Amino acid sequence: MPNGIVGFLKVEQNLLTIESDTKSSINDLKVAAHLDGLAVSMRYYDEVLTQAARNYAFTSDEKWTSAYFEAEPKLDRAIQDALASGTEKEKSIFSRIHEANLLLVRLEHQAIDLARDGKAADAIQILDSEEYWNSKQVYRQALAQYSKDKGIELDQLIEKSTAKIDSNAAQINGVLLETQILLYVGIPILVIVAASLSYFISRSISKPIRQLHTAAEQVSNGNYDIQFQAQNNDEIGELGQKFQSMINAFKNSLETERKLVITQERLKTEKLTAIGELAARIAHDLRNPLSVIKNVSELIRLQYPREDPRLQEHFNKLENSIQRMSHQIDDVLNFVRTTPLEKKITSLREIIQKSVDDLDVPDGISVVVPSNDEKIDCDDQKMRTAFSNILLNAIQAISDKGTISIKITGYTKHITIEISDSGPGIPENVLPHIFEPLFTTKQRGTGLGLSSCKNIIAQHGGTILAKNNPTTFVITLPRI
Repeated sequence: MPNGIVGFLKVEQNLLTIESDTKSSINDLKVAAHLDGLAVSMRYYDEVLTQAARNYAFTSDEKWTSAYFEAEPKLDRAIQDALASGTEKEKSIFSRIHEANLLLVRLEHQAIDLARDGKAADAIQILDSEEYWNSKQVYRQALAQYSKDKGIELDQLIEKSTAKIDSNAAQINGVLLETQILLYVGIPILVIVAASLSYFISRSISKPIRQLHTAAEQVSNGNYDIQFQAQNNDEIGELGQKFQSMINAFKNSLETERKLVITQERLKTEKLTAIGELAARIAHDLRNPLSVIKNVSELIRLQYPREDPRLQEHFNKLENSIQRMSHQIDDVLNFVRTTPLEKKITSLREIIQKSVDDLDVPDGISVVVPSNDEKIDCDDQKMRTAFSNILLNAIQAISDKGTISIKITGYTKHITIEISDSGPGIPENVLPHIFEPLFTTKQRGTGLGLSSCKNIIAQHGGTILAKNNPTTFVITLPRI
């Protein structure tokens, strides 16, 4: 009997330890998941602030300041929450992020104030300064250090909790072995009791612990579809139910986010697909009869004398109309065709020069090509199409006499191409919509030229925006 009592006491003691350690591991998992979410928020809102400040400096559109000042307090709250929740080591990392963010916000505020005063160039200079990007590097390195310390999100914490369960399960097995030995050495009849007790403990304690251990391993490997079925209503069963509730909540959150992204992409794809199918069908139906008209006009022109100026004027108008329709059909087909990039290292200045040579530039318009050069990894044919579209818009905007200026500026990680013209500018109510498919203010346009340009630049990992005073298209491409 004393041996049996000792065995039961040891079992009870280890059960209490298992319950305490397992609940502690689950709490640690919740804290870690919360900090991971805050780290993701810091990265997201930092990108929002950076992009909003730059876009405002380039466009002076107040919607970007609204986006900036809406995101700024959210980033500050995330940092303060992380400083209050993390360990000493994590607080040290988030302190570095906090200090870097204060400096970045101060510089971004200065840039916004300068842009509001009409000093866009000074604002851009601050956002491209060494001090700004050094602080940005400190901010990102701190987040990278946090990610490196944590390893794969949630995995290490679950493995830690699993390790505690394994340790306590090993203690239980040791206690069972001790109990069996004690009872075997004592009264022989108690061997049967010890065997029954071992079987009972194995079924009621060891099996649920092994199930919980298996479930924790599956979650650590990214499987959130497990169903932990607690067979008992004791503390271990309650712990398993809470563990299952936590997994279900996390899974539902991931599923909701995934469905939202899929829905947004599906709506966008369906809209563009419908536009593309309609445009491609119309373009195909127009191209063949247009070719017939062109060939017939050439034949008629050859049959009539060239001395008749009025007749030649009519033929010239006919050719110009055919050429304009062909250009519009090409715009449609360039927009709907999606072909893989054939990248190679190419001179950016050479691409710009060839784009200028492809166009019929009027005598009254001068195009200033940059003297400096940069090498980029791109599909040169598609880039020539993009630059030709922008230059053609500039020529049409100037109309009679003016200047088109092209500049290339190389930075640490990207290259900026600015194409400015002396035209009247883009109306402010039109400026936010010029890159939208089918949007045009021209009676002769398709509304697809600038949209195709944006798609080409995006395929190369770049961005494009437009601003006034003077009218300037700013293209940013990755540097080699």
